[in-house]
Amino acid sequence: MRELRILSMSVFFGLAFAVVVAAYTFIYSATTQRDIAENVIRFHVRANSNTGDDQDLKNLVSAEVLDKFSENFSQYTDIADMRELFAQLLPEMEAYAQEIVHSKGYDYEVAASMESVFFPTQFYGDLAFPPGKYEAVQILIGEGEGQNWWCLMFPPLCYVDMTATDAGQQQLAQTVSDESFRLLTHSQGQGQAQPQAAEMVVRFKVVEWWQNFLHDSTGNEKNEQDREQLIVEN
Repeated sequence: MRELRILSMSVFFGLAFAVVVAAYTFIYSATTQRDIAENVIRFHVRANSNTGDDQDLKNLVSAEVLDKFSENFSQYTDIADMRELFAQLLPEMEAYAQEIVHSKGYDYEVAASMESVFFPTQFYGDLAFPPGKYEAVQILIGEGEGQNWWCLMFPPLCYVDMTATDAGQQQLAQTVSDESFRLLTHSQGQGQAQPQAAEMVVRFKVVEWWQNFLHDSTGNEKNEQDREQLIVEN
């Protein structure tokens, strides 16, 4: 009987410990991902397909749209102001992208929108962004079934060669919490001691696992958004 009580208590405390760990990691994941997502706006240009011509067209649209509009973005340091700016610029961005597509002899329709979309883990230069829902300005070319090009419009880190300048990273560091920035830059080390760097890798994996788990278990949303996950490759 005494052995049974000991076994029961061991199982109880083991389960209790597991629940506490799960709750802590879930809260950490949700809090950290939300802090990042609420302070960035992503930019995605989605190609009609994965053919070479469609991908070249996507890259051209990305470069031309950024070249025309990027000066409008660099002067803003408040995300609320950026949202208002995008609300004003979306029709113009759509029309300009459509003009580029037609000028190259394609009859694809172009649509620009700003919405909250689930994205898998992605890397932008040395920055690693965990999966989750992010606010994104999207330009859809034709069917939008191809791989897409992406960057950060806020803070302004949009560069065609997929690099992030020191100035851009500094603004990002001022935008998100210290913990979130360490997570985003964990692959760089950022001068951290080896144990600290290893800890941030584990923390990133915790956020990654929970966000993917929640996305995969959200029923109706999963079927709708899995298409987004499949096309986000670049």
